[in-house]
Amino acid sequence: MEAWVRFSAQSQARERLLRAAQYACVLAGAALSRSGGSSGGSSGTLSRLQHLEAHLSLGRKLLRLGGSAEALGGAQRSLHLPDPVLRFCLTLSHLNRALFLACDNVLWAGKTGILPGLAMEKWSQRSFRYYLFALVVNLSRDAYEIRLLLERAEAARRRGKSPESRAQLQAESRGQHLRLQLQLQLQLLLQVLRDNPPVLLDLLRNACDLLIPLEKLGLCRSSPAVLGFCGLASSLLSIITILHPWLKLKP
Repeated sequence: MEAWVRFSAQSQARERLLRAAQYACVLAGAALSRSGGSSGGSSGTLSRLQHLEAHLSLGRKLLRLGGSAEALGGAQRSLHLPDPVLRFCLTLSHLNRALFLACDNVLWAGKTGILPGLAMEKWSQRSFRYYLFALVVNLSRDAYEIRLLLERAEAARRRGKSPESRAQLQAESRGQHLRLQLQLQLQLLLQVLRDNPPVLLDLLRNACDLLIPLEKLGLCRSSPAVLGFCGLASSLLSIITILHPWLKLKP
């Protein structure tokens, strides 16, 4: 109960709940269309789902007002990280997120009528480009974190390997050696991801989110069902990390 009270008191948490509901509407609408939404009742339900999804999207934009300042603050803090790769990735990610949120604020002003005559499509495309850049940098950071963890796990495995097993490995043929190395690397990767839930959750969340700007920018084509599922999955993963902060990947 205490965790839920802390969760509901955060604007980011409320935005994630609205996002989960928004993509649940997209997924439900896709399922309804596939099951035959041409009848009168089904078409009415589908229309209501689309209207609800639009209102949820607008509500999320309202909750994100002022988020650019927070992202810029994150970029300023990440400039002091000792690791140069993390410093570059996190700073670039925060800057792109700040630009994405700034464009999102402009879109909110256009949709509410504060900025009449706004070129909505142009600002939407600009917003999704910054969002895509941020996600690509986030995935690069995830890959770097996994590489560091693999190197540590590999070093520990080599220290624990007996001289007899090393001699046996060297005596095997080149093809067997390569196959065994690939198997060991795959096992090591799965072990690293299993032992480090924050890295795994961050990787899954960014991978799910990546499809959304790719679809909106026309760089790939997917069905509304896939888009709704990915958006809902990434939203639920974000909610989990807010409820349990130790699962959030930290610098």
